[in-house]
Amino acid sequence: MAMNEGKPRLGCGRIIDDVWASIDQPATIHERTCRDCQSARAALDHLEAVSRSMRERDRSDAALRPGSRVREAIMMVARAEIRRSRRVALATTPLGTIDISEQALNSLIRFAASTLPGVRARRCTVVSIPEPQPSSAGPSSSPVVDGRNVRITLTVALSSRVRIPATMTLLRERVGTVVRAQTAITMEQIDIGVEDLYDV
Repeated sequence: MAMNEGKPRLGCGRIIDDVWASIDQPATIHERTCRDCQSARAALDHLEAVSRSMRERDRSDAALRPGSRVREAIMMVARAEIRRSRRVALATTPLGTIDISEQALNSLIRFAASTLPGVRARRCTVVSIPEPQPSSAGPSSSPVVDGRNVRITLTVALSSRVRIPATMTLLRERVGTVVRAQTAITMEQIDIGVEDLYDV
């Protein structure tokens, strides 16, 4: 009962939230005979109809539809939420495994890349390179990525003024050094793709 304290009530004592929760259902025996409930249902019915009409109008208005940049931003957030649950193992101790979220590791990699002049980090993925296993062993479904053998794939945009081959060499060194210093992870493979050039 404490959860209902302070909530608006009708003259008959009912909480108005309870009336709204059943607005799409037929009126109860009490509601058919209670003038307070009848008045509340009429007002809430009107509110629901107006809300539905506004939703339908907005849905048909092309100017209100999100643009490609907004959709991409939403998808980036969604992908980040998925990655947040995955972990990359850093070390194993008698007390358990020390790990880092894949999202945090991706942020570190992008930060390391962006500290290099003329480089703007874009997307980043981290996967473990599976070690050879006996033929009888099935694929692992563990949500923890083994940090001992890690491959990253990073896409970047480069300034049109940089020399691409030299910048790629420096970028691999920079990412590997920062990640190793901050997490003790040694990148077995760093794949970098240039997807765009920009003018300074």
